[in-house]
Amino acid sequence: MLLKYVLTGGPCSGKTTLVNELRKKGFPVLSESAREILSSNNHKYKNNYEKLERDIFLHQLKKESKLCRKPGVYFLDRGTLDCLAYSKLLLGYVPKEIAEHPHHERYHKVFVLERLPFIDDGLRIEKDDAEAQKIHDTLVETYVSYGYNPIHVPVMPIEDRLDFILSHITTNIK
Repeated sequence: MLLKYVLTGGPCSGKTTLVNELRKKGFPVLSESAREILSSNNHKYKNNYEKLERDIFLHQLKKESKLCRKPGVYFLDRGTLDCLAYSKLLLGYVPKEIAEHPHHERYHKVFVLERLPFIDDGLRIEKDDAEAQKIHDTLVETYVSYGYNPIHVPVMPIEDRLDFILSHITTNIK
């Protein structure tokens, strides 16, 4: 059985820190596609958000399709639906490739990490806390609109967040 758990939330919610902690504990994780793309090609996407969202989406699909070959528990630093939310906000529409994708790949559960104070790390496209909160709210709305009932992970020390999430997952694979 393949179980995919999405960790999502607005900018500065601690997703990367939590993913790194899960990795240290031996859980298989998929790193954030947007961060991978932006860290290596930031100049390529200057003011071209449509291309950016398309490339992030396709990269995420490729990474997730590799998981389908092996049963297990996986944690994903964002899911494909994050691209829908970001597209709505940044572009005012969703590019055709993203909109027409059936999004039939279901995630077992979606965890929304509540936000921490906004800090610009140099890779962010959002300008301030208000914009980060709007992204956070749109992410939640998008997952709910696709039938998910996200589990909200409160702000607390990283070990407590990790325990909170692990208490909500299925680890016994048959």
